[in-house]
Amino acid sequence: MKNINLRKSLVALSTTALIAGLAVAIPTAARADGPTCSEVAAATKYSARNTQLCTGVDQFGAKYEIAMPKKFNGTLIVWSHGIRKNTNLPKIPVVAPNGYVVDNSPEIAPAPAIATALLKQGFALAGSGVQTQGWNQEEQVLATTIVIDQAITKFPQIDRIAAWGASLGALSTQLLAENNPGLVDAVAPLCLSDSVEANAITYASDALWLTKTLFDPSIKGNGYASGSTGYAQMVTDIGKVLTVFGALSASIQKNPLAPTWPETSTVPATLKGIPVRSAVLLMGLLAGVPTQSRTFDSSSGPKGPLETSFGLVISPSLAVLENAAEAAILAVVATYDLELRAGGVVYDNTQTNWATRLGDDSDVYAAGLTGKTAIAGMLAYLSPLNPAAPRVKADPSAVARVAAYAKIQGNVTVPTITLAGTADHIAQGTQYFIDQYNASVASGKAKPGLLVNIWNKPPDQYTKFTDAGSPIPVDASAPTNGTQHCNFTGSQWLTIAKLLTDSAKSGKAPSSKVVKAAIAKDKNLFTDPNYRGQVHKYRQ
Repeated sequence: MKNINLRKSLVALSTTALIAGLAVAIPTAARADGPTCSEVAAATKYSARNTQLCTGVDQFGAKYEIAMPKKFNGTLIVWSHGIRKNTNLPKIPVVAPNGYVVDNSPEIAPAPAIATALLKQGFALAGSGVQTQGWNQEEQVLATTIVIDQAITKFPQIDRIAAWGASLGALSTQLLAENNPGLVDAVAPLCLSDSVEANAITYASDALWLTKTLFDPSIKGNGYASGSTGYAQMVTDIGKVLTVFGALSASIQKNPLAPTWPETSTVPATLKGIPVRSAVLLMGLLAGVPTQSRTFDSSSGPKGPLETSFGLVISPSLAVLENAAEAAILAVVATYDLELRAGGVVYDNTQTNWATRLGDDSDVYAAGLTGKTAIAGMLAYLSPLNPAAPRVKADPSAVARVAAYAKIQGNVTVPTITLAGTADHIAQGTQYFIDQYNASVASGKAKPGLLVNIWNKPPDQYTKFTDAGSPIPVDASAPTNGTQHCNFTGSQWLTIAKLLTDSAKSGKAPSSKVVKAAIAKDKNLFTDPNYRGQVHKYRQ
C-alpha cells in the first residue's frame, strides 16, 4: 500500500504548482467543505447497491463525485471527461437541436452503465465536472488533483489510483501523470487530443478557412468581437457552416459525378467547372480530415455503373463531407472560446503552403480530385497571391498566451494504455504521443515497455446502398465503430478499464500476449507496433 501521507503530500505539492502555473485565471481559492455521501444517491443514479455516492464542490467551484462500494478492491479509478462547449447555444439543427446550456456536472466514468459495471466489480470511482469548460486541460488537471485529495482523505483505504480520460480529458490525464510523478499508478489517455495548437487552432481552423474560402466567404471564422456581438457572430457562423455542408451534400447526392457548387461560393467559373466533390476532397486532404466516415468506407460501391468508381472517386469526398462539417463547427466554437481566453486572433495561416500539405495525396486521390489540371487550378486559387483568398494573421500576444498552455511531453513514468480510432475525425494525437514516448525512451527520459497502444478500426467495407444505388446514411447517434471521435462500445471501454486497473495493481504494462487475449473477440480492435496512426498535418 502506498503511504497515504506521501500521497497527500504529492497532492499538496501538485495543487500548489498548478495554481501558480495556470496560464488562465481561476477564482480565488476558498475553503471547501468535504463531500456529502449517500447510498440512496448511488442506487438512484448508478443502480449501485451497497455503495456510497459522495458529492461536493471544491474550493474553485468545480463539482465532483466519488463513489465507494462496500466491497472495495483497493483501486480508485479517476475519470476526466472530454471537451464541453463553454457557452450556451440556442436551438441549432445538428449542433444543438434542443439548445445547449453550459454543463459543469461531474462525471465518474465514460457513461453511467460503465460506472455501474465498475462499481459492481469493487472499484471506487471519482471525477470532476471542472469549474470552467472549453479548452480547460489545465483547470481539469487541477480539479482532478483535488478530487483525488478528497477521495483519499475521505477513504484512506484507497491503495492504488488509476486515471483515464477521453479526448481533451485524455490530454488532461496524461498531463496529470507526467507533471506529478507518483500521484497515479497507471493511466489510459483514450482518443487523445493533440495540443490546442494542432487540434483546434490548426486542424479544425484549416477546415473552416477552406470552407469559407471555397464555399462561403461570408463566414467570419475568426476575429470574433467581445460580448453579445461576438456571440451572435459565432452562432451565425455555425448556421452558415451547416447551410454550406447541407448544400454540398444535396448537390453531390443529386449528381455524384458532376455536382454543382453552392450558390454562396464566389470562386471563378473556371473552378466551378470542376465537380464540387473534388473541392470537398481537396479541403479534407489539406486539413487532414479522414477519408473514412460513419457512412462511407472509401471502398464500397453500389451495383451498376458506379460499382467501381464510387469507392475511388465519390466515397472519399462524401466521407470528408460528413467529417469536415463537425471539424468546421468545432473550429467555430473553439475559436470563439480561445479568442476570448487569449484576447485576440489565434489562428494563422500566412505561412501555410497548401501544395506541400497535399503532397503525395495529389497522386493517391488524383481521380477523386479530377486530375492534375484541376488540382493545380484549385491550389492556385488558395495561393497567398490571390486577393480573393485572404490569409489570416494571428495576434502574437494571443498566440503566446495559448502557447503557454501545458503540453504533454511523452515522459511516461507509469504503465500507460492508449486506445484510438483509425478514422477519428476530431482528435489525432495518439500517434504523435507514441512518437514523443519513443523519443523520450531514446533520450533516456522514459523507460521502455511502459506504453501499450490499441487501435480501433472500422470494418473493411460497411457502406450500404438502396436498390436504386443511393448510399444509406448511418445515423450520427450510432456511427460505425472505428469511425468518429471516441466512438467505443461498452465492452471496449471495460476492456481498457480491466487492462488499466491490472497495470495499476502490478506496476507493469500488460504484455503483448495479455493484450491480444483481451481483445481477441473484438474484430475492430488490434495492436501492431508497426502500425502508424494519423498525425495532424500540423505535425508533418
